[in-house]
Amino acid sequence: MYHKDFDKWNLVKKQINDTDREISIRAGEVRWVSFGVNIGSEIDGKGTSFNRPALVVGVFGAHLALIVPLTSKNKSIPGYIPFEWKGKTDMLCVNQMRVVSQKRIFSRLAHISDKHLQKCKDEVKCFFEL
Repeated sequence: MYHKDFDKWNLVKKQINDTDREISIRAGEVRWVSFGVNIGSEIDGKGTSFNRPALVVGVFGAHLALIVPLTSKNKSIPGYIPFEWKGKTDMLCVNQMRVVSQKRIFSRLAHISDKHLQKCKDEVKCFFEL
């Protein structure tokens, strides 16, 4: 059974918050994002830094970004959209999309084309039209 280590995440979260760094983030990048430990079925990060890959869908000013987490688990339920990158297919967890501080965003894993990004945005819009 998966154990949520809120105490360890709190230490990591404090370190992230106290770090001042400038980072240039653009829509269409796949980046490591520190999701942390969350409540209930909200998606968590993995490992000691509580990270997971996410697609940056939009950037707001110098401090916020709209991101969609990725998972390697193939689920055929609403809110999970196949996402091809670097020769593999993961799933965009559209139902877990959120705005995060750019302090949570770390190294770039890939950059997708504008056409591919627009296709992802169209699928996100379709999901939220319910």
